[in-house]
Amino acid sequence: MKKKIVLGLSVYSILFLFMGLYIVYSIQADTEKLNDLIQLHQVEILREHFLIQIKRVQADLALKNSRFSRSLDIMVLDIRYMQNVIDVCFGCHHAAAVQSGIDDIRGSIHQYKDSLDRVLTTRADTSRLAEEENNALRNGEVLIEKVSDMVALTNDKLKAKTKQALRDIGESRNFLYVLLAVGPLLSLGLAAVFVGGFTKSVNRLLEATRSLKSGNLDHRVEGLKDEFGELASSFNEMAGSIKDQMRRMREAEQTLENANRELKHTQEQMVRAETMAALGTLSSGISHEINTPLSVILNMTQLIKEDAKDNPSLLKDLNVLEAEANQAIKVSRSLLGFSRSAKFVKERVDVNQVLEDLFKIMEFQPSAKSVNLKKRLARELPLIHVNSGQIRQVLLNVILNAIQAMPNGGDLEVSTGNRSTDVLKGVEITVADTGTGIPKENIEKIFQPFFTTKEEGTGFGLAISYGIVQEHQGQISVESEVGRGTTFRIFLPEGSPPEARP
Repeated sequence: MKKKIVLGLSVYSILFLFMGLYIVYSIQADTEKLNDLIQLHQVEILREHFLIQIKRVQADLALKNSRFSRSLDIMVLDIRYMQNVIDVCFGCHHAAAVQSGIDDIRGSIHQYKDSLDRVLTTRADTSRLAEEENNALRNGEVLIEKVSDMVALTNDKLKAKTKQALRDIGESRNFLYVLLAVGPLLSLGLAAVFVGGFTKSVNRLLEATRSLKSGNLDHRVEGLKDEFGELASSFNEMAGSIKDQMRRMREAEQTLENANRELKHTQEQMVRAETMAALGTLSSGISHEINTPLSVILNMTQLIKEDAKDNPSLLKDLNVLEAEANQAIKVSRSLLGFSRSAKFVKERVDVNQVLEDLFKIMEFQPSAKSVNLKKRLARELPLIHVNSGQIRQVLLNVILNAIQAMPNGGDLEVSTGNRSTDVLKGVEITVADTGTGIPKENIEKIFQPFFTTKEEGTGFGLAISYGIVQEHQGQISVESEVGRGTTFRIFLPEGSPPEARP
């Protein structure tokens, strides 16, 4: 840009320098033309004055010896004055054609002067004096005629020169007026071109800055050169750097969000595991404490029923008592199963085979007859090291819950596939139904003991399933939407192979 500015100022200066030189040259040329015209007019005046002096001498010569004649001294003075005029008038340099005419007149002048000299010097011979006077008059007339022709010719040429000079001066004057008018316009035009080129680049950079400010980090400035090109390149690099930093910040935010989500999930699992452990310990104690009295109550009720066969009213009450005792025993046994944390034997299990066995059992379930089963079992699944019975219990519980959530029928999709986490590899089982769904406020409670929405449920099925999955270092999660169905996902890691027994 500096080069353009320097070049523009140089062009501007040179242009105005030439304009100034032309103005000076025009003024000087016109001045010289005027000086030449003045000199020519002065010469013309001298020639006319010379013609007048010749005519005066002729008049003196014609009036000689008359009562109107002037003295001889005055006549001599007129002749001398005429000679001086001749020396001034014909002392200039002329062209060859003009000079030949002047030489002819100069010869006639000499003849005229010689005739005058003879007239002035002749005294005694009267007849000769008269002849010399007549000869001088004839020579004077010839000279007057020649000088008059030259004066007329030079007047015509002088008029033409004067007219041409005035025309040239007028054209120069008009051109100077045009220069004076065009000069400021040309200056404004050049200024507009340079300022326009400068502001155009600045406006593009300003537009790019506004675009960057609005969040468009993909905007780039192209096509600029010189210093503006370097500035545009720096701007593009800055925009790219900001974009990379923003991308890294978003990735860091996403990583942090995922880490927070995982931490929250882990904390929830830890809290749930601690809760389950505490409840297991509590339920174990409760189960042992109430199981024996419940068994005694049930046995005594059955004995009393034998003696109350003839008392329908009492028998009815005993049946109610027996049913409630059985229900209490059922709950007690569920508590006992929930509280057990004994070591279990792991084996190599094919999840697809376990599911195929469960599908055969479902064929005999009346509630499953209205359900459309879709099996999407992945091939070549790895064998996982789990307790077959416990995993079977978990899958059966989840599938039965899905069937019960579709009392009017629906679609049940069971699928398997490989899955890897940051540290584990294993198998994921997905059980999706199109049932009634679970309200959002109940999703976090379904794995808690005693929580159930079923009239005959104990609330231990999913709690026990959750505990089994946790003991296998797996994960169980649920997604649901009321009216659209529920999806359970169970992840079971491959685990370590069983140790060889001796």
